[in-house]
Amino acid sequence: MKISLKTGVSAGVMLALAASLITITDYTVKHEQIRIQTTETAVMSNAPMEEIGNEITARIEAEEISAVIAKLDTVSLSSYNEIQEARQLYENASGDARSYINEQGLLDAESAYAQLEQDRTAKLTGAIAGGDVMQVLEYADTQIQGSGDVCLDSLVQEFIGKAVTDDMSRSEQLQACYDYMVANYSYGYNYNCNYGSGRKSVAWATAFLRDGYGACNNWSAAFTYIARALGYDCRLYYGSTAASRGGSVEHYWPCIVVEGTEFIFDPQVEGDMTRRSGVNRHNRFGLTGTAASAKYYFSNTIE
Repeated sequence: MKISLKTGVSAGVMLALAASLITITDYTVKHEQIRIQTTETAVMSNAPMEEIGNEITARIEAEEISAVIAKLDTVSLSSYNEIQEARQLYENASGDARSYINEQGLLDAESAYAQLEQDRTAKLTGAIAGGDVMQVLEYADTQIQGSGDVCLDSLVQEFIGKAVTDDMSRSEQLQACYDYMVANYSYGYNYNCNYGSGRKSVAWATAFLRDGYGACNNWSAAFTYIARALGYDCRLYYGSTAASRGGSVEHYWPCIVVEGTEFIFDPQVEGDMTRRSGVNRHNRFGLTGTAASAKYYFSNTIE
């Protein structure tokens, strides 16, 4: 009655089985269901307890293998989250199930992940060289960071929830947040800042997201923390920028750094330009190289 996974179950059978299974993220619940169902069936046929135990083990291992295969079946070279999920399923599986997966060549977790990372790096390098901001944002390393302030982090998540949808790619989420800020927030000096935390950037961002308006320091601090919550290495810079009437003015702006290359995102200035023209042309979305240095004159990093 025992099923031998190493000799009795072919990869083709497992793939067919995988097609009818959902991805298993909590093995404990599914395993208990298998134990109950198998035991009830076996007891009715008067099978020896040893055979019942063997059958339960075999079915659990088959379920684990199928879960990995089902997840791998949806993976593409651009689906980094999915390959990580498949890898986690593999690592959570029992020793026998993992051995079978390896022997059948269904998943070499390390090499599969390494190939994806190599592919991501190549695409990122090409995007940086070509100045393709959206591709840079898509393939940049993920470094999710909170502000350390409960109130601000809650406001940031509330903002993101309003701006993004589940079907957006990573780069689209950042652009959606940028566009939402440009469309829904206004410029004005906000003096309702509580500096109790000792970090001005936290107070600036909190006041802006709470009240819906602020000066360049508020806009830029808020966008910096939003970008960090989306996984980007975003910094708050202070310096000066070219003024529309000539010369320059003191200014704060957010800057996302990817592989040492800086990309400036300035929703506050974008908002001013949009209100004047009636169209958001993303003129200050992801400026880099000479386009950035011609308009922004860096002084120091605030946060």
